[in-house]
Amino acid sequence: MKTYHLYLIQDDIAKTYFGREFLLFDLFSRFSNANSLTEKKVLYKQIQFVTKPIKTIKLHHRIEQALQSSVAYKKEEECHLLYGEQEESCTLRLYHRHVEIHSQGSGEWETIFFEVLRKNEATFLAMNYHERRYGWLNPIKQERKFV
Repeated sequence: MKTYHLYLIQDDIAKTYFGREFLLFDLFSRFSNANSLTEKKVLYKQIQFVTKPIKTIKLHHRIEQALQSSVAYKKEEECHLLYGEQEESCTLRLYHRHVEIHSQGSGEWETIFFEVLRKNEATFLAMNYHERRYGWLNPIKQERKFV
């Protein structure tokens, strides 16, 4: 099973840290592994600063619109579910400051969710702590400045 945590990063922070995503990944992974309460509080404040709230109602609606015609899609309460043959499945849950995706099987299902999220918000950063993988769903275009 693969688990992804996605955070909506502030636009200016996303532009600044494009190409240096490992620094953001380090912040979030240190928070998830922090043992002391004081360390967690400091890291939490930093995470609050670099992320922006997710408009969950709007995103729930957009996910439903994008996937409602799919036979493999189902919504159960606050959870979006994609499922296939041979016990392949993927669930997506929206929270105020992050999105969690749990996937079992091939990478096809989480890619479908990633695509829907990418089309709706420009600065989602996806992280898989277990495999130490991370990246932007929608890479930020760098502006060239001519002098």
